[in-house]
Amino acid sequence: MKNILLVITICIVLTNMTWAQKVEITPQYGYQVGAKYNYYGGYVKLKGSDQYGLTFGINATDEITVEFMWAQQNSKVSVQDFQFYPRETELTDVVVNHYQIGAVHMFGYSEARPFVGLSAGWSTFDPDMNIYNGTTTFTLGVSGGLKYFFTDRIGIRIQSQLLMPVSWGGVYLGGGGTGVTAGGSILQLNFSGGLIIGLGN
Repeated sequence: MKNILLVITICIVLTNMTWAQKVEITPQYGYQVGAKYNYYGGYVKLKGSDQYGLTFGINATDEITVEFMWAQQNSKVSVQDFQFYPRETELTDVVVNHYQIGAVHMFGYSEARPFVGLSAGWSTFDPDMNIYNGTTTFTLGVSGGLKYFFTDRIGIRIQSQLLMPVSWGGVYLGGGGTGVTAGGSILQLNFSGGLIIGLGN
């Protein structure tokens, strides 16, 4: 709930600041592909699941849109470690929230406009079980897709996005005196679509 309130607040503030420009609000739904981080002795896996979110864009020019994106995934973490978990074991449910700020470059001037984008922000990983530590990481993003406009105000957006959360200090997965420590970057690929709602001039 607090994530939704944060996103709504940011969108309201940005809308009031940029009402003279055209803005795009896009509720989105899609699928986050599972990701696995291999380390010496085993791996940590974040399972694939559906995701939902919101993209808020401000048209800086006819080709460039500055965007804020939020997406949430409700997933599960599994681990296999030769010493502590010899078989793949599901450890906990986890809620993953991605927050990205960036820009997309659109091509063409027809109703169908392909685009590519770059972004940066942060991701939060919040395990359901208290014995596992949550973490917040710096995240980079690369996206590509297509916007199709039925009118000046209404359209659809389909895209794929690669998110690259960076874990600098590692993630501890354990309890009761035993555990697994893994650090690195887990690549997360998602596919999503949504309805574009245009506001402003």
